[in-house]
Amino acid sequence: MEPQRLAINQITTPRWSLAEAAQGYARQGVGGIGVWRDKLAECGLPQARRLLRDTGLRVPSLCKAGDLAQLDARGPHAALEDCRRAIDEAAAIGAATVVFVGGGMGAHASLQDARGRLFEVLQDAAAFARQAGVSLGIEPFHPMHAAERGCVNTLAQAHRLCQALGGATSVVLDVFHCWWDPDLHTYLAPPYLAAVSTVQLCDWRVPTRHPVTDRAMVGDGAADVAGLVRRLEANGYRGPYEVEIFSTDWWERDPADVTRLCVQRCLALDRA
Repeated sequence: MEPQRLAINQITTPRWSLAEAAQGYARQGVGGIGVWRDKLAECGLPQARRLLRDTGLRVPSLCKAGDLAQLDARGPHAALEDCRRAIDEAAAIGAATVVFVGGGMGAHASLQDARGRLFEVLQDAAAFARQAGVSLGIEPFHPMHAAERGCVNTLAQAHRLCQALGGATSVVLDVFHCWWDPDLHTYLAPPYLAAVSTVQLCDWRVPTRHPVTDRAMVGDGAADVAGLVRRLEANGYRGPYEVEIFSTDWWERDPADVTRLCVQRCLALDRA
């Protein structure tokens, strides 16, 4: 894996501001940064643009839009307006993709109803994304999150949504959420790779102590991350990789040390 294709997602080092993260990642020679909207808001768009220009970092993703159940509780148009704001922010900083997290069931009677609502919002938001030149990256979530955090749960579902919605949408492949998928290798094949906008790397800790904040460092868990990367590369994937580690353990460590280890582990993956 070439260093310029590797990014660190800000959630991996949340103690750092956007400025600290951009400078810290650039010092390690990586090519990109996955930006979070709360960090972007703290920094401000003008300063963020200057930072990214000065460090030379690309932005494969801006996280996140969606969480429809929460947004719908604020009013009938809140979810679409949130998507519009995220798309505008992504365009302003040159982010290729807005990570779209559908959210869980909320007040819906069934998963089918929640997924129908998700499709409605994506249909409307895709028009804004297409106009802005930004992709809405649909991220399937591990099934344990279906009720509360993400009602799209397999790569097959995400790809079907992209086919139905057209070119303004893509798939975000997150190892934590997808490593278990029995059809994973099917969706690493060339016919599907064009729809993948970014690949998010971490590992599945054994035993997992928390459903959200207990991801493992790349290479320390049960997922065959090296095998996944080798297959992607062999099949012609040339897009970005992002290290994205939600972990209270890793968040307690020095962000510079965490970044250094992330880079070391990931640059060796396709040779493992």
